[in-house]
Amino acid sequence: MKHVASSFRSRRQGIILVTVILCLLVASAMLVNLVKATTVLSRQTAHHSQNLQLQILTDDALSHALNQLRQQDSYTKETWEISPDQWSLKQTGQVKISVSKKESKTVITVQGRIIQNDRTLQKLTRTIEVN
Repeated sequence: MKHVASSFRSRRQGIILVTVILCLLVASAMLVNLVKATTVLSRQTAHHSQNLQLQILTDDALSHALNQLRQQDSYTKETWEISPDQWSLKQTGQVKISVSKKESKTVITVQGRIIQNDRTLQKLTRTIEVN
């Protein structure tokens, strides 16, 4: 009888051990998935923030170029460098404004970039025609 009780206790302890190990594995897998999802979300948020900043920067550059053209007809180009301490991004921003005149049309092109360690992370080009 002692042998049967001992065997039953060993079997029960084995089942409990397997159950605990399975629970730990499931919890670990859930934690790994949570960390991955958080990392992906963080990257997407950073990318979206950079994109919004770049859109704002190129919009401002277009407005600036239009104002410059109204003030002086000889305005042709300009480059801006935006350091990380001048805006909310950790990266450097750059805008190149160029104005070309063809016949009766004036074309303003703005090329904006977000740069980190001499690598372009994002770029955006906007062009408008002015009569």
